[in-house]
Amino acid sequence: MKGVARSHGLIINKEIDERKDFVKSAKAVCSLLNTICIPETKRVLKNLNLKFNEDDLWFKFVVLHVYHAGIGNVKGLLSQIPDNITEKNLIPWIWQNEWGGFKNASQNYTQVAIAAILCLNDIIYSSCDDIYYCNSN
Repeated sequence: MKGVARSHGLIINKEIDERKDFVKSAKAVCSLLNTICIPETKRVLKNLNLKFNEDDLWFKFVVLHVYHAGIGNVKGLLSQIPDNITEKNLIPWIWQNEWGGFKNASQNYTQVAIAAILCLNDIIYSSCDDIYYCNSN
């Protein structure tokens, strides 16, 4: 969205659209995630008394949903969580429920992210003879 992109440092006018610049847009996305999406996700989850760790995959998925649909839509959706939903089954519940502007494209956003990661993984492993993984533990 133009307004969000501009608020995170990108130039968008009749001649220039820095959203098309991979490096600049990636930096703007990092800014958006760090200044809005992650803090707002944490705030909403705390208000709903959902325990989270920022390293949990489901937490990262909720952040992606906030990035895609906006905090208002995700907050509205999460306000409908039934009592029997736990943190671990929250994402499948999100995939099946709607609220306000949180509809099909928003429900599917993390599924698309998963598919993209799997495709990227296939490309990396099929294009490289040697892959080195360094575990710092």
